Amino acid sequence: MKKKETKLIIFISILILLFSFFLFLIFKPYNYEKEYKIDKFTIKENYNTKTKEYTFLVQDKNLTYPFLISHKYLNKRVLIKDIKVFQDKNKDETCILPISSKLDFYPLCSKDNVIYTYNLANIKIKDFKYPKQDDYNKTYQKITIHNYQDNSYLLYNYKGFYLINKKDNKNISLFKKDVYTIDLLYQMNNYLIIPDYNEDHYFHKFYVIDILNGKKREIEFEFGISYDSIYLGDYKNKIYLLDKKEEKEYRIDLNKLKIEEIDYQILENNKMVDKDFKDIINHKLNFLSIDEWHYQLKDNNLYWLVNKQNIKISNKNVSKIIKNDKDTIYYLVGDELYLYNNYLGEVLLLSNFEWEFNNNNMIYLDK
Repeated sequence: MKKKETKLIIFISILILLFSFFLFLIFKPYNYEKEYKIDKFTIKENYNTKTKEYTFLVQDKNLTYPFLISHKYLNKRVLIKDIKVFQDKNKDETCILPISSKLDFYPLCSKDNVIYTYNLANIKIKDFKYPKQDDYNKTYQKITIHNYQDNSYLLYNYKGFYLINKKDNKNISLFKKDVYTIDLLYQMNNYLIIPDYNEDHYFHKFYVIDILNGKKREIEFEFGISYDSIYLGDYKNKIYLLDKKEEKEYRIDLNKLKIEEIDYQILENNKMVDKDFKDIINHKLNFLSIDEWHYQLKDNNLYWLVNKQNIKISNKNVSKIIKNDKDTIYYLVGDELYLYNNYLGEVLLLSNFEWEFNNNNMIYLDK
């Protein structure tokens, strides 16, 4: 009797293992590409497991609308079920909106073979919920706050930073006198690290500022670091800095508030490897992060690059890109800070008269 029970248990265990393996194969993410048609449109559907992004190329004759959506892997194919088409009376301007039960799509529009985002269109697109644009119109230290968008902002004011978010506005004092050029800053996650610019030529202290709450901490050290230094990047929550003048490399731990000198190293293939100092300098080696979402500024026109195609984002005279975080980009138009997002559209955030004249290393946002 016991042998029969043992065999049954083994048999059931094997079935469970086989079923688990079957489920693993079904739900395991795969890179794939599939082509299909909906009415007059040819669609190429693609998933990239590395970036966790779906790409849809929707072709209408000689014009292709590229859609890029960040989303976890779905064990389904043919995710677009319908495509809504909107045109003006003269059929000069066209907007399309893919329909899916699994993914949220945004409209893209075109005119004269130029593709642009829906916020630039003259057509009112039905079946798409336009975002509501709030304007708080508050003022702090001569900075006008139009919209927080749940962000926390650190804004440089020559002696420190202003922290602006929904919870708090405050001044973070760092320097005794005005410092107009601050090149040696680095942001890792929601922390900003900056040298003590009260000192000349060499510094002996870093300030570490939490962008979410403005909390200030310090890293002090007896040796001096030259301002002729560069950040190589960060890895495993540690920042790597190279002092070019003194030919030394340092590793900075923001959690432990420690800094230590190390051998020359660079991140390669997800591993820190030894390098020669001259090799790092001559080949400009670093491991600074690069966002997979590409934005371009050409003649003050802002474009989003998808599948080697430029999609125009704004009709405004854009002066500078401040930050891009996947599908959200922050940029300056004169003295005004904007964001664009495929689901929020173009949103005015802050305005500061000073940015019209100086906007280098002036604006930082949480991640």
